[in-house]
Amino acid sequence: MIKEFDLKLIKLNKIFIGLMVFYGFLLVSSASALESERIYQNSFYMVRNHLISVIVGLMLMYFIKNIIKFELILKNLKYLAGGMSIVLFGLLTYGNTFFGSSRWLDLGFVQFQPSEFAKPIIFLWVAKEVSKYDKKKPLIGQIVKTVFLPASMCLFILLQPDFGTSAVIVLVVLMQLFISRINILIPLLSTIALSIIGYFVLNLEGYRNKRLQVWRDGTCNTGQELLDACYQVHQSRIAISSGGLFGLGPGTSRSRWGSLPSSYSDFISSIIGEEYGFFGFVLFLIFLLIIIFTFYLIAMRSKNEIKKIYIFGITSWIFIQSIFNLGATVYLLPVTGIVLPFVSYGGSAMASIFIAMGIMDSKNE
Repeated sequence: MIKEFDLKLIKLNKIFIGLMVFYGFLLVSSASALESERIYQNSFYMVRNHLISVIVGLMLMYFIKNIIKFELILKNLKYLAGGMSIVLFGLLTYGNTFFGSSRWLDLGFVQFQPSEFAKPIIFLWVAKEVSKYDKKKPLIGQIVKTVFLPASMCLFILLQPDFGTSAVIVLVVLMQLFISRINILIPLLSTIALSIIGYFVLNLEGYRNKRLQVWRDGTCNTGQELLDACYQVHQSRIAISSGGLFGLGPGTSRSRWGSLPSSYSDFISSIIGEEYGFFGFVLFLIFLLIIIFTFYLIAMRSKNEIKKIYIFGITSWIFIQSIFNLGATVYLLPVTGIVLPFVSYGGSAMASIFIAMGIMDSKNE
């Protein structure tokens, strides 16, 4: 039986997620209107797609939650993980390429980003494997079984190339390992090794190396470089500062007129500061912190070890992506192209997080 406190906790979590999604709908409808008109000759095209992705995500969440048993998902997890690995591998050859990256799969009637749907599969796989950790069995064999498929999928995502998504997945998996029963030395040594590997990977691609170097040198903070690598950062800061304390008002963003690229996705938090001001931004952060805090509490109070580690993974996913997105907006972190959970435009990202929540709430036998 679920205790009354847990029910209230889950209800509070869902309420604030609903508020966040509604907040995101208002932001996307404003930030995407002019771009939709320019590309599709329909100012409502993007916000309509955004609304459809929310509805589809909710339908999938409630279907998984109420129809599919958690044990059935676990039983077929190896097929889901194997199938996703094949899709991600095939994407390198057959995926649609935009801006030099093959991240999208076009089925004719729908186009989606498989790497987003790989996240809940990877986090559930890790949760299942580490929950079975047995000190009597060889440690190396258990570690290899845990990380082989997730590492393969991360490699395929990295080769698209998509460093941001692969970095999020790696960080979430490490956090899952830290709270598992595995010896603490394993995630600690893994963190050190992956940090070194990540540094070299960042320097392999010219554009990634340039972003890192510009951020590390603080070039965008000097005001000497306002174009090229610093253009989005500069425009983001202009948008946020122009909002003042109370903002310009809903639907009155100036940045959406083209000065801030990706204002409806990667830089949507800049629109929060511009249209709703400092107080609106603080309110948004409060909503986000409540969602993260309640998710962590739900994870810690879960009696099922697999679900505990899995929900912890979902929470870390939301937390890390939010840090990457918000940090890039004010340039505390390099620009990575990571969307803001529950808010940014992006059907695959929206649907995948609702699928993850459906798995989280799916009933046990």
